[in-house]
Amino acid sequence: MDVSTKGIVLTATDYKENDKLISLYSLEYGKITVHAKGIRKGNAKLKFAADQFCFGQYELSKLDDFFTLKTCDQLESFYALREDVMTYYSACTVAECLSNYTEEGQSEPNIFIETLKAFSSLTDGVEPLLVTLRYLLEFLRIQGLELQFDSCVSCGSKPSKYFLDLQRGGIVCDLCRAADSLPISLRAVAACKMVDSMPYDKLKNLNFTLEVLKDSLHVVYRYISHGFSPLKSLNELLRL
Repeated sequence: MDVSTKGIVLTATDYKENDKLISLYSLEYGKITVHAKGIRKGNAKLKFAADQFCFGQYELSKLDDFFTLKTCDQLESFYALREDVMTYYSACTVAECLSNYTEEGQSEPNIFIETLKAFSSLTDGVEPLLVTLRYLLEFLRIQGLELQFDSCVSCGSKPSKYFLDLQRGGIVCDLCRAADSLPISLRAVAACKMVDSMPYDKLKNLNFTLEVLKDSLHVVYRYISHGFSPLKSLNELLRL
């Protein structure tokens, strides 16, 4: 059976002598693996279809849960994502999020749209740390794991000191904090609250220091790492 789907390349790995296996995040099918036959040959016309971050209309042959590439109409290469190291690791964080934290074959249109918005913002020159923070907060919300920053998740008070409760997924006050609650700064909380759900086209209007953005991303990184495997790309981004 032939199928057509819009998709974004997350990764591509060599397979056999001339093939690649493409991890594609698609609008209609979610995360799928696509066998691209002969794509490593010197004269292969579809080499671009396996480039990381490529966004295209993919024509595939589907047999049960196996997909084979037939052809691709590239809609956007997102080549600019690979020209700057911070932008690159930001885009890799997004791709790794999809690779690690989504289920094979489960369509999530909202996540697909958020990914395109994040890549477009990075291409437009928006601060990579800011885009990464915005994307991760929304990704967690869509997955039902939203971080709560408005008030103490235990007693509902407005804290004077902030701590992150990894089990309950939000801030707690000094009285409600557990032994393993992590202290977080007021500025990190303020940045997360401001960025959360802000339209991507408004992000350029924000003016946070890199220190504040890194503090904010460390909060999200610790929360994600507690429940899932750590994001290696985000760790590299925070080290730059």
